[in-house]
Amino acid sequence: MSSRDEAQATDQLRRALLRFKHAQTFYLNAHRKLKTQPPIEVEDFWDGPGRQLETALETSAKEVMKAFKLFSAAGLVASDSDRHLVTEAKRSLEQGTN
Repeated sequence: MSSRDEAQATDQLRRALLRFKHAQTFYLNAHRKLKTQPPIEVEDFWDGPGRQLETALETSAKEVMKAFKLFSAAGLVASDSDRHLVTEAKRSLEQGTN
């Protein structure tokens, strides 16, 4: 792989990780805020706007896994913090968002 391809793989992983981290933050904040809400409001949220958060988290986790596969195929090694996010993305996909 050329240095340009390596740079593209690195940039793709970086962007995917940022999107995942952003989606994960929104998702976790929603869970925290809903802890104090009545059950019916929680259910309404996850049936409505919460579904978009779940979809965004799932989509971004898939992007991370795809980008990491290309990154690894290029023979590149991720930092510990990036590996941690990749692991979280993988776990999110394996367990589902809930």
